[in-house]
Amino acid sequence: MSDTRAPMERLIRANADEINRLRQAIRVAAGARWRGPEEMQRHAAACAEFNHRYERLAFPGGYANALRQLAGHDPNTVDVVLTFLEVRPFFFRSGYMWKTLLKRVQRVPMGVKQRARMKKILDAYAAYRAGIPL
Repeated sequence: MSDTRAPMERLIRANADEINRLRQAIRVAAGARWRGPEEMQRHAAACAEFNHRYERLAFPGGYANALRQLAGHDPNTVDVVLTFLEVRPFFFRSGYMWKTLLKRVQRVPMGVKQRARMKKILDAYAAYRAGIPL
């Protein structure tokens, strides 16, 4: 991986870790929410924080914004999407996002390097689907 993609890869991984931490906070609070009003409030606060932060954490700059920019054929967004697809982060709804981004990025014109990255992603996905260890 080139050095220019490394910071974005780290951000995507860190954001995935934060989403998973927020989800765990909801799970912990959910188990105790019936014990009293403080516990109920703690659970509500955990849910609110997750909902407030999810969109921006799920994809750098916001997932909905990325979909709009992809539709507009923004080359910088293509690079970030390709990095997201290469990293394949694991968090709540990331599989759905990954497949949506995979489909949509293929509709966008790409440069030679971007096409090469896309081919590697598609080859790895085909191997994954076939059950071939990478």
